[in-house]
Amino acid sequence: MSVKMDLSLKGVLAGIKVVAECVRDIEKERTEQTRLREESRVNVEHIHAMRDVLLDYLDRGFDERRENFRQLFERLDGAIASDNVRMAAVVLDSVVKLAEASPFKALRDVAATRAVLGKPGTEWKF
Repeated sequence: MSVKMDLSLKGVLAGIKVVAECVRDIEKERTEQTRLREESRVNVEHIHAMRDVLLDYLDRGFDERRENFRQLFERLDGAIASDNVRMAAVVLDSVVKLAEASPFKALRDVAATRAVLGKPGTEWKF
């Protein structure tokens, strides 16, 4: 009879070990899920921050272009008013060059832009 008790006791102990391993595995998975949720949250915040920088860059880039065009056309008006053909030609050339240049050219190389954005010690002035 003691042999049967040992076998059933071994079975119970084996069952307890399996349950204990399952509990440890569940806890490991919960920890991993928590880590993944936090990593995801950090990544989303990083994406939002990069989006904000990019949108600000574009806003400022277009503001700067608008101001540059305004100044060039003021100079063109002055050149026309003073009948300065040479100055008018130079200003019109500048207008054409500015129109051909796109603020999106700086963003073509996403890797370069990302490297600049991630460069430690870079000071951004807004």
